[in-house]
Amino acid sequence: MKLTHKLCGAALLAVLGVAAAAPAATKAAPDHSKAGEGEIQFTKATYGSYDSTGGVVPPDTSSQSTTDTDPTKLLDGEFVVQGMSKLVFTEQQATTGAIKSWAKPTTANDGATDGSEVKRRANWVQFKDDRLVDDRTYELSATLVDPDGKGAFEFDDTANNKKRRIAGATIDYKNTDLVAHEDNVSLMPSTSGLQPTLHLAENTREKLFTANENNTGKGRGKYAVYFGDTLNPAKLDSESIELSIPANQADDIRNGKYVATILWTLSETPM
Repeated sequence: MKLTHKLCGAALLAVLGVAAAAPAATKAAPDHSKAGEGEIQFTKATYGSYDSTGGVVPPDTSSQSTTDTDPTKLLDGEFVVQGMSKLVFTEQQATTGAIKSWAKPTTANDGATDGSEVKRRANWVQFKDDRLVDDRTYELSATLVDPDGKGAFEFDDTANNKKRRIAGATIDYKNTDLVAHEDNVSLMPSTSGLQPTLHLAENTREKLFTANENNTGKGRGKYAVYFGDTLNPAKLDSESIELSIPANQADDIRNGKYVATILWTLSETPM
């Protein structure tokens, strides 16, 4: 311990000695530095009909369901619902009783050899907000469309030259999960506005997700909501979207494929 103290003292004295012997400081040379600039100009993005940069969800050639456009591509735009999976419910027997059916998990690009094939994934809907605004408030909602009050699900029975309808059907979504595109993960809005479940009755618009990011810098980019998880047994993707059909239909159910339209809406004005 004494040796340690002495060394410390000697070091201090040596520094003092050198300081005392140092010559007087000379005047610093003039600073000839100058500041320059670098700049880059940004312009408003332009959009094509379809998104060529990819999405949160891998582009799919088999199971998307954008019925009014090319169903194999994601739509592009400044503020748009880009696409969604086709809901294919498990096959049921034609009956007069009540029916329950789960939507099957989806795939992507079956048989593709370029690495884009996805064997199984949860059903999804993807949207994009690329507006240049500070008040980023928007809402994603859905409607099970019944065009004329006779039922949302319709079967075109060509053999009997008749359109058959199912009335009173509902679709229930659960196990929701908001996922950001890799390019805008840091901009992901709060998930507090994501509904854990979504109940759709005919012609009733219901909100799934509300973003309210006023001057937070969050919310811009591409996002998808998944329904279920392929790896989590507590949130099975095979039991996350349920179709319910009531018994005692006025138009009896026949063997055939009944199809309905689910309209997804991205709105700047929340409901």
